[in-house]
Amino acid sequence: MLVGIDWPVLVERAAPGDLLRFRPEVAAELWSGDTDAVRFVTEVGVPFSNGLFRILEELAERRPDNPDWAFARPLTDALVETEHGRLRQLGELYGGFVFLNLDDGTIWVCDPDADEEYELIHRDISSLSYLVYKIEVEKPSPDERPTPYDWANAEECVREGMERWDDVPFGDDTQFWEAFMDSYHMT
Repeated sequence: MLVGIDWPVLVERAAPGDLLRFRPEVAAELWSGDTDAVRFVTEVGVPFSNGLFRILEELAERRPDNPDWAFARPLTDALVETEHGRLRQLGELYGGFVFLNLDDGTIWVCDPDADEEYELIHRDISSLSYLVYKIEVEKPSPDERPTPYDWANAEECVREGMERWDDVPFGDDTQFWEAFMDSYHMT
């Protein structure tokens, strides 16, 4: 796992139902040979973050606290052969479809509005989970009546230190998260 934060504390403090976890048998198949990733997706998972990430229902370990709309239906067949390798859809991410590269564990997105069909957005699942979590905790709530400065500060906090764990999300070749940040105040 790339991101070495204290994940058990995040799990303990997360709102009930916010973490979407993978079924153990599915995780073992998707991340075969990577016991750290399997443990991560079954014990921590990816934050739902009020719909920013939605997991495929067939992959999820459903919990009573998970909201029904935290689950998505697949875009394509289970496996997509691409020039980037074998990709398996995990769910939806901010209007795009998020995939796992079964060959190397990287995270890709298919964004219908992007120039590229598939874009690398994270080096591993922990990086995706961390960034989705950061976005959720840093964005101002509507009750705060945020100003453009509040949004700019939140964006700075989200970006801050991300390259320490993963240089892909806000790297020169990545457009997905830049497009998200451009419309950040809309989420």
